[in-house]
Amino acid sequence: MRGLSPARRRRLLMGALLVGVCLPSAAAQDSAALPEYVVKAGFLYNFAKYVEWPADAFDNAASPIVVGIVGNDPFGEEIDKALKNKVVKERAFSVVRYRELADLKRCHILFIPKSERGRLQDILKQTETWPILTVGEDEGFAKAGGTVNILIEKEKPRLEVNPEAADKARLTINSKLLKLATIVRTSK
Repeated sequence: MRGLSPARRRRLLMGALLVGVCLPSAAAQDSAALPEYVVKAGFLYNFAKYVEWPADAFDNAASPIVVGIVGNDPFGEEIDKALKNKVVKERAFSVVRYRELADLKRCHILFIPKSERGRLQDILKQTETWPILTVGEDEGFAKAGGTVNILIEKEKPRLEVNPEAADKARLTINSKLLKLATIVRTSK
């Protein structure tokens, strides 16, 4: 990839991250041709490949990677389809939906949709000591203290990663994922 512009390199790496994403037929398609939440479901799957959780984040070696969605679920059944029969690091996936903030429990990846903008600080406060990869989709999410933000700009995905939030959650993010992302710091 030497000689490629940083923007071109980032697009190629982003495409590589999407390979094998959801459905076999979707893997060969350009991400711009896929529905937004199929792409985002694929990212959630792939994040599990590039994030290390502390040992105490799982009850045992057979525990699944729990993907939580708080508030209004923008995925519908797409996320269930995308994660069905998928395994990462010998762990299957489980999807849990939390309608209310009071329902929120520890999970491994927590997707916080745009619809939760008004409750974002409450959600981040409630989960701040848990080993959770918080993932958002709203401008300013990572600066507010979320770990990873998936933004779609001109039908292309763009990632932001907040290493401070990852450290606070005791997560290790692989350098391959960090190279794809814009690094963001928490606003004070």
